[in-house]
Amino acid sequence: MSLKAVEAEARADPFIYRRALKAFIEREKTNTYLAKLAFGLAAVVSASLDMTSIFLVTVAHLVADFAASRSVARLASSCESGAPDQGLLRRVEAIYYGVGFSLAMATWPLAEALDGFRLLLTVVSVAGLLAAANTTCFAPRIFRSMVTGFALAIATAMPFMTTMPWFAFGGAFAVFITAIVATGVGTARQFVQMLRLQNERDKAIQGQRRTIAALESARKNATELARTDGLTGLPNRSAIMKKLDELISSKAEFSLTLLDVDLFKNINDALGHNVGDAVLASVGRALAILASENCFSARLGGDEFALISVQAHRHPSANQVFSAVKAALRNIQRRNSDLPLISITGGSASFPRDAADRSGLLAAADLAQREAKKTRRGGHRPYDVSFADAFERETQIVRALGEAIASGELSLSFQPKIDLRSGRVAGAEALTRFSGKILASYGLDEIFAAAGNRGFGMSLDELVLDRYREALLELRDRFALSLPTSVNLSGAILKAPERLLAKLKLMIGEGLEPSLIRLEITEDAIYGRGQIGVIELLDEIARLGFSLSLDDFGTGSGALSHLTTISVAEIKIDRSFVCGMDADLTHRALVSGLIVIGREMGVDIVAEGVETEAEAEQLRAMGAQFGQGFLWSRALPVSQFVEFVRMFGPGRAPAVGQERKRS
Repeated sequence: MSLKAVEAEARADPFIYRRALKAFIEREKTNTYLAKLAFGLAAVVSASLDMTSIFLVTVAHLVADFAASRSVARLASSCESGAPDQGLLRRVEAIYYGVGFSLAMATWPLAEALDGFRLLLTVVSVAGLLAAANTTCFAPRIFRSMVTGFALAIATAMPFMTTMPWFAFGGAFAVFITAIVATGVGTARQFVQMLRLQNERDKAIQGQRRTIAALESARKNATELARTDGLTGLPNRSAIMKKLDELISSKAEFSLTLLDVDLFKNINDALGHNVGDAVLASVGRALAILASENCFSARLGGDEFALISVQAHRHPSANQVFSAVKAALRNIQRRNSDLPLISITGGSASFPRDAADRSGLLAAADLAQREAKKTRRGGHRPYDVSFADAFERETQIVRALGEAIASGELSLSFQPKIDLRSGRVAGAEALTRFSGKILASYGLDEIFAAAGNRGFGMSLDELVLDRYREALLELRDRFALSLPTSVNLSGAILKAPERLLAKLKLMIGEGLEPSLIRLEITEDAIYGRGQIGVIELLDEIARLGFSLSLDDFGTGSGALSHLTTISVAEIKIDRSFVCGMDADLTHRALVSGLIVIGREMGVDIVAEGVETEAEAEQLRAMGAQFGQGFLWSRALPVSQFVEFVRMFGPGRAPAVGQERKRS
C-alpha cells in the first residue's frame, strides 16, 4: 500500500483522520522539544569551537523547530474545535518541508571534514529524521513533505561533497530515505488499521450503551406496564397484591371486594369481543371514579376486578362502596347507549376480622362472592363465618388432592356402557378413583370443582390422562381387550391445548387406536374457555382421530346452538333427568327431547344413572342407544371390568340386572 493510498484511507473516515492527526500532534510536541535540546547543545558547542558552518546549520534547524512547534499548537486548537483547518494544515506541511531540509543540512559539514563532531551531528540528523518519521507518518502528507525536504537537502549537498565519493554519499542516503518511506508507510497502515478496529470497538461500545439505555428504558416501561392493565388503565393483579401486602404489614383495617361481570362469557359470545372489551373498560372507569387515598381498585384478569377500601374515619362500608360502583356504572351506561346491560356481583372480606393474611383474605372474599352469585346475581355479600366450613372443606380437599397428585395416588375404574337394544357391553367410561382416605370420602364432582377453584385442575387432568393411557395399555397387552372407552376430565387442560395434544399423541405413539378413545367434558368446561379456541382444539383432536363426549348434558350453561359448531360424537344425559322419569312427566319430556336432538344431530346418546329396568325400558322406547348405571354395574377395577366384559360383551348374554345379582 502506497503513502497516497494510506492518506486516502485515513481521510475516508473522519474519525480515523482526526485521531491520526491528534496522535501526530501529541507525539510531535515531544519530538520538537528533544530536537530543540539536541540542536541547541550543538549550537553552543559549535559556537565555542568557532565552527561557523555547524553553528549556522543548528540555528537553521532551531528556527524550523520553533516554527513547527507553533504550527502544531495552532493545528491542535483547530482540531479541538472540530474539523482541522485545511489551510493551516497546508502551512504545517510547508513548515515540515523546511524541518526535513534543516535536518539534512546537519550532514553538510561532512563536506569539510570527517571529524567526530561532524559525524555525531550527522547521526543526530539521521536519528531526528527517524523520530520525526515515526511521528509524522500518522499525517502522511506532512510526512511526505518532511522526507521530500530532507531528500532535496541531501541532493543539494552532493555536488559539494569532497571528503567521500558523491555516489557513496548519495547512495547511502537514498537507501536510508527509501527505508524511511517504507517504514513510515507500514507504520501508518498499521496505525490506520488499529484506529479502524478502535473505531469499530467504540461503535460497539456505544451501541452497547445505547442498548443498555434502551433496555433500562424498556425495563422502566415494562415495570409500569407490569403494574397496569392495558384495557382499563387500572392497576393489575400484581399491583393490588403488592398493595394488599403493604396494608397487611401496616396493620391497617380494610375491606377487599372481589367483583366480576355477570354472564360475561355470553356477552363475548353473542356480541363479540369488541363489545366485551367495552364492557370491561366501562367497569374500569366506574372503579376509577372511586379512586382515592382510601380506595384502591384493580383488574385481576378477564372480567374479575378487586376493590380495596381502607376503613378510615367515617369511610363507607364495603357494601356502600359496591353500591357506589354500581351507581357509577349505571351513569356510564346511560351516556353510552351502545353498551349492553351490565350487571356485576361482588363479595367482600375484611382484614383482620375475616382473615389474617393475603391468601386467606382473597379466599374469604371469593367465598363471599360465590355466595352472592348463589343468592342473586347483581348483588353483594360480605363474608360470614358460616362460609368457613365450606372453605375449610375445600381446603382439606385441595391439600389432599395436591398430595395425591404429587404421589400419583390415583387410579381408574371402568363403568360399562350398555347397548340398550342388545343389552350387551358396548364400551366403558373411565372414572377417577383416589386411594387416600380423605378424598375417598368426597364425591368426584366436589373434588373436581375444588381442583378447578384452586388451580389443580390441569395437573389433575394430566394425571388422569396418564392413568387412562396406562389402563388402556394394560387392557390391550395383558388382557387382549380393545373396545371403545371414554375418560372423564375436569376440562381445565383445555386451557393448555399443547399439553392435551401431547398426551393424545403419546397414546397414538404407543399404538392405541384413537377411534376407540373419547374425552368426556362438561358443557361448562368447554364454553368457559372461549369459543374460537375450543373449536380449533376440537378440530385438531378430530384430525388425530379422537372424539369428544359432552357429559351431564343439559345441566350446563352452553347454548344448544353451539353443538352445530363443535365436533361432538356423544351426548350423555345427566342422571338428574333420568332419575324418576316414571313419576315426573317433566323429566320424561326433557329426556325425550334431548334424545331427539342427539339423534337428529347424528351423535350417540348415553343415559347416565339408570337404576331400574323400568327406566331402561322407557329409554329404549324413546330411542336412546346406550345406558350406564347401577342397573348393570358400578365402576369396576380393570381386572373385574375385564371379567364383566367377557361375560356380557358382544356375543354374550345380556347384562341387564347382572351386577345386582352378582352383588
